[in-house]
Amino acid sequence: MNAYGAMLVRNYQENSVNTASPVRLVVLLYQGAIRALRLAGCYFQDGDSVKAHSEVLQAEKIVLELIGALNFKEGGEIARNLFQLYQFILKQCALVEAESARELIPSLVRILEGLKEAWQEIEKNGPKITGSV
Repeated sequence: MNAYGAMLVRNYQENSVNTASPVRLVVLLYQGAIRALRLAGCYFQDGDSVKAHSEVLQAEKIVLELIGALNFKEGGEIARNLFQLYQFILKQCALVEAESARELIPSLVRILEGLKEAWQEIEKNGPKITGSV
């Protein structure tokens, strides 16, 4: 792809994010974390621990964004449960980084996939959410 094509793709992606609903943004964050962890697993498998750790760090940053989006007042118990789950994910990511425990990655991806699917269901069928969870 030439530079112009890359610029068009980047502009399209930025516009998609800028115009997305709050629920869609959560789905996109899950997709990003899943992608980063899968890449980390591939890099670990290829023996490139530097790139693997970089991708795990990216997943952690995304989970921190998800934590920042929680609205404990309106989200109540659901927000508190998500917070605990996100904390667990961050702790597991820290183990992956500290010990190169790549065997933890598939379970983290499964958790995030499940959450992503639930939010996709909300996006598809649920009420329109105007604020944060």
